[in-house]
Amino acid sequence: MTEIYGWTGKILRIDLTRKKITTVDTMKYARMYIGGVGIAARIAWEEIGPEVGPFDPENRLMIMVGPLTGTLASGSCRVEVLGVAPQQHPPCFSRSGMGGHWGPELKYAGFDGIIIQGRAEKPVYIWIDDGDVEILSAKDIWGLGTYATTKTLRSIHGDDVRVISCGPAGENLCRIAIIQTETENAAGQGGFGAVMGSKNLKAIAVRGSGGVKIARPKEFLSLCLKQSREGNSPHGPKSLREMNISGPNFRRRKCGFCLSVCSGMLWMDVQGEFLPALYTTEQMCYGFNVTSERGRIEARALVGNYGINGWEVSYGIIPWLQLCKQHNLIKEIDGMEIPAPEKPIRYLRDCAPVTPEFLAMLLRKIAYREGPIGDALADGACYAAERLFGGKGKPLLDRIYPRHAGQVEHWAGHWGPGGNIYWPMWLTTVLQWCVDTRDPASDTSHSWTSHVQRYLPKIGPYRGPIPPERIREISMKVYGDPNVLDPSVEYDPPEARAIPAIWHTDMGMVVDSLILCDSEYPRIFSSTSKDGMADIELMAKLFSACTGVDMSMNELRKAGERIFNLLRAIDVRNYGRSRRIDESTIDVGFNYPGKDDGKMLDKRKFLKLLEKYYELRGWNKESGWPTREKLEELGLKDVADELERIGRIG
Repeated sequence: MTEIYGWTGKILRIDLTRKKITTVDTMKYARMYIGGVGIAARIAWEEIGPEVGPFDPENRLMIMVGPLTGTLASGSCRVEVLGVAPQQHPPCFSRSGMGGHWGPELKYAGFDGIIIQGRAEKPVYIWIDDGDVEILSAKDIWGLGTYATTKTLRSIHGDDVRVISCGPAGENLCRIAIIQTETENAAGQGGFGAVMGSKNLKAIAVRGSGGVKIARPKEFLSLCLKQSREGNSPHGPKSLREMNISGPNFRRRKCGFCLSVCSGMLWMDVQGEFLPALYTTEQMCYGFNVTSERGRIEARALVGNYGINGWEVSYGIIPWLQLCKQHNLIKEIDGMEIPAPEKPIRYLRDCAPVTPEFLAMLLRKIAYREGPIGDALADGACYAAERLFGGKGKPLLDRIYPRHAGQVEHWAGHWGPGGNIYWPMWLTTVLQWCVDTRDPASDTSHSWTSHVQRYLPKIGPYRGPIPPERIREISMKVYGDPNVLDPSVEYDPPEARAIPAIWHTDMGMVVDSLILCDSEYPRIFSSTSKDGMADIELMAKLFSACTGVDMSMNELRKAGERIFNLLRAIDVRNYGRSRRIDESTIDVGFNYPGKDDGKMLDKRKFLKLLEKYYELRGWNKESGWPTREKLEELGLKDVADELERIGRIG
């Protein structure tokens, strides 16, 4: 038998209905699909049909790691979670990621991922102790918050155990329920905590004593040590003084296996504003607009403990409720008046802060589905708008949710979350929103939005360190087109905006399959290299040295292209995805001026960008479906055959 490096060679499969535990050969899929999202996409193509809903026992909850997980490669601590996602509107097969330490622990226990199917008769949790796997009763932890769940399982199995769990929100099948680790990293989007709840699965605890075999350890270690430590900004992370933060209750944090200082902030022993408790909690990449700092920290701890998608509450549900109040659809909840500004809400920044008391009440009602309002909001604003106020609140979603997809607009230059992105850079991220199944900014856009634009000589208020002539040279080397990084190029030529949408999406699939952190990879620019260009072959070098399977960056990117085309094929076969649906993305959410630059999207010109995207992808320009030629080029002939059989081949 050939020695396996990087991968463990086994994926755990657990059928909760039959109480059956088996394994799948990783190497059946690894050469074509790498790991993580790639392998999960292939298994989904084979096992999840269009008839499977998010809460059906036959839905697969796939929790995957990759060949670099648990190594010294920076950012190699992450996990990808996939399945039919209840938060999406309508539900479809999608993905979510989380960091922390759980992924490496699963790898050290001997597995490249877990496929969970069926539904337990009574609440259970899964205990993995190296190669030993048990399905155990969760009767004593069902109903607990995520913090108490972790504490209880560690009291049983040891303090070195890593835990992921769903909170009360997941148990109550809230469509915006998360899966959370013991370090508060979470698979926040998609509603996969509710998928756990639907399977009567409370938690997965794991302890591993193994390691990861490296094919060329000296070469691999050298790559890890030489890797850039600058993060995703040419200016590095802000100091505490710059952020106006002081005091003993704050420190920086990192996931495991990361050389860069994360932007996350860990607050320790902070007295709650409304509830009498001390909180130690992670700020993560989002916050709440609350009338006090302590209330904001308390809210972050509450959503983590309940297992709620705080991003959706903060940036979607609360703004939507304020819009509904402005339109006289609702005034108060449980006798508490909904705050709303006097002026019309056009962007997230216009929303009014809420009190800690109001927020604590709202989060409790969502987690436990209390009353008609809590029951509706537990599914997120897109579903709630169909049930509340006779549907009169649905048009108010259009500023917040592209295509009413169940996830708030993010890094696309309009509603507000994420950061500032300036014309015409956001044309590329809007293209990504058009064709994806989820908010693309958390795995395929960050390298474009929060990395690339910071280095350009002039884009909005940014003044990057690299001169224009060098920018064009780097653009040609990376993208094959010098216009891609030229902010003066708008809609024409269209490939200047379509090429980076494809490139960063395919590279995002690579990141999600190795698995790495999208705040670390891929890098285009470097503040430490003499010529300003990062080593864009770095991921391929790490993969090759780790696994012994030598692959260039072009070959690895081709694997990313294969994976995204397979995800598109699942979306086309199972959910009827088409150009019509892609186009609907810009009919809502993007038909008003950009928040940072006031620029309007020209639909007629944008559709030419979309057609160029399809053309470069090898998809049919009329239908938006992959062509047989493209699928066969990617080694997906069986996928082409199935799409042709149902009349959905490009």
